[in-house]
Amino acid sequence: MSEWRSQSSFAVPAAPASSFRVMVGRQPILDRRRQVYGYELLFRPAAGQAADVTSEDAAAHVIADGILSFGLHRLTNGRRAFVELTPAFLRHDVVNVLPSERVVIQIPADADIDAETLAACRRLRNDGYQLALSRFTDFTRAAGLLPLVNFVKTGTAVLPAADAGVLPGGTSTIAGDVQSYDRFNDAIRSGYTHFQGFFFEQPASVPSRAIPRGQIGYLRLLYALNDPNLSLSDLEDLMKHDASLCYRLLRTVNSAGFAQTREITSIRHALLLLGRDTVRRWASLWVMTDLGAAAHAELLVMASIRGRFCELLAHNASGEAAGGEGFLVGMCSCLDVILEQPMAAIVAELPLSSRVSDALLGRDNEGRRLLKCAIAYERGDWNSALPLAEAAGVDCAWLAPAHADALTWAHQLTRTPGVRCSSRTPGALSMNSIIWGH
Repeated sequence: MSEWRSQSSFAVPAAPASSFRVMVGRQPILDRRRQVYGYELLFRPAAGQAADVTSEDAAAHVIADGILSFGLHRLTNGRRAFVELTPAFLRHDVVNVLPSERVVIQIPADADIDAETLAACRRLRNDGYQLALSRFTDFTRAAGLLPLVNFVKTGTAVLPAADAGVLPGGTSTIAGDVQSYDRFNDAIRSGYTHFQGFFFEQPASVPSRAIPRGQIGYLRLLYALNDPNLSLSDLEDLMKHDASLCYRLLRTVNSAGFAQTREITSIRHALLLLGRDTVRRWASLWVMTDLGAAAHAELLVMASIRGRFCELLAHNASGEAAGGEGFLVGMCSCLDVILEQPMAAIVAELPLSSRVSDALLGRDNEGRRLLKCAIAYERGDWNSALPLAEAAGVDCAWLAPAHADALTWAHQLTRTPGVRCSSRTPGALSMNSIIWGH
């Protein structure tokens, strides 16, 4: 059993990595087809680091450390990174570490735009950078910048008609703070081209109906895979009863990342080679892929990262045994939106512990505080995330490395052929599509 448990490729870190001195949150920016175009990245010094970022030098180092420590590709998986810089930043060396083909530089519209700032923006455009004007309310203060920017982002989902007419042709507009489908539809009617917010995470208002039998089976399989007492024989039995899971398992163990010189003689042999924790987490994501074939791709991104993040936070707060429940709470937190069912109806079909059920139903307990902490952190709401971490018994210094681990884990999943296999649903997306929205 010790060999079986030690093979996991994604072990829980023993301690926070000291290199992660910056907390990084991200908010997705979607296009009119609801595909993820990029992410706005939000930075703050990690707990225990100097919190004063009022000076331009200090703030510049926070952004540089965040990008260099995490890596842009891990943060955005190749999509555009929107990074807000004040005019003084534009004359700072930090701009040189940002690749022009990967970054959109945001400039606050309420900042003082002087001749030196305009000259710096022209140089950036000549160097291939795209620019965005954020917090846009009217064109008078930033009129000189409008011909130079590629994007104009407002703080609400309604662009004043008087201002819309002054935007140069070809300028894309981003509606900020889009937190519901009503706001999304209003913004489309107003002519916006891009949308920032978490409207896709809101449950649809649909009449309650019975959960299809096939989905109930997947839900119960998801629960069984995350039973902390799951044995090798139990997992083998679960896998053998699902041909799709068996195929993905064999594809994974035969991939370049697990190149084998020996023949795989059985499902048990494959499980021993990969390890319990690796298999059950991948299998959980395969099940979520089948459940969420018709759901918004970003929901699966969030569920996978959030599951791993909550697992690590629970492990830090309450020990290794709590990690499985943390993973289940995070992974299942979007199921009401994915299945278009009330969370109460989903929980009623699962043999969950009262702790997990209460957390998913919004009742205050340690699991719920961990989930709220994870959501606040991933959105860059530091003022909520840090007190929630303390209330749940999590060392705040753990947050940055745990979130980095969760991003890495989801990123590595996309590089494994077995994980990229399409689900059994005809026309469904591959796991790479599900995890990153491709």
